[in-house]
Amino acid sequence: MPAVPSVVSQLRHHAAAFAADAGASQEVTDAIALAVSETVTNVIVHAYDGEEGEVRVSCDVDGERVIVEVVDYGSGIAARQDSPGIGHGLATVGAVAQSLDIAVGPNGRGTVVTMAFGRVQPLDAPPGLEGLCALALDTVADVSSVHLVREGVLRRVAAEVAGEPALSAWLRDALPPAKPGTATWAALREGAARLVVHDASVPRSPGGPGERLGLTWWVAIPLENLDGTPAALWGLGGRLGGRPVPSEKVIHILADAARGDLVQPAGRALLRARLATTGG
Repeated sequence: MPAVPSVVSQLRHHAAAFAADAGASQEVTDAIALAVSETVTNVIVHAYDGEEGEVRVSCDVDGERVIVEVVDYGSGIAARQDSPGIGHGLATVGAVAQSLDIAVGPNGRGTVVTMAFGRVQPLDAPPGLEGLCALALDTVADVSSVHLVREGVLRRVAAEVAGEPALSAWLRDALPPAKPGTATWAALREGAARLVVHDASVPRSPGGPGERLGLTWWVAIPLENLDGTPAALWGLGGRLGGRPVPSEKVIHILADAARGDLVQPAGRALLRARLATTGG
């Protein structure tokens, strides 16, 4: 179809209908609808630089999985070379898809985005990451989460809201808010600790973590691989009436500790001691 805004809803509807007819669960069908909306929108905005072009969406079934392919023939929407993240909102797609592959399009033109949806396999998360949520809530935050970073996309492995078991369970299943303007997005792309303080005059995304949790601030801190790229993202936030915005000194301490081995008890104990001696 032509790469124009009016086709987004049509292609989303067709892909979701295919998944439903193939016997996919409502959860999988909703994930496919979201992913098609994101990828087709990316094509419209980024692939043709204002010129006319086409976008193709195809769906297939492979065993218990639904495979969705989105193709453009323009300049493409592949990963930026100057960023550890995949960019252009595809981090959201990676959060709902079982797998995500981005390749050069036919004859070297454009991009082919291939997504698989189905039963998600358990993540092989390093032991100790869950302990970061408890550390955050004990020291500086009301909410905390930890995500693995795999090929530039996020997979949540832990989340906790102080004194709120039901909200903790909801947050563990919610989509990571890796969109432009969020601390998570900035940390993923730029590889450094980022703080975002909520502007009460700006409407929140309906039903999103910010609105549901009443967040007033959020810090995203990359835990790095040996090559300096993010291996995981540690998120910490404050709720309305809860913990105050952390000082630059506290954020520096958190970021500095993240360059060490926070998955080990000794590393977390050292960070806890450093935070206890700061004025906040």
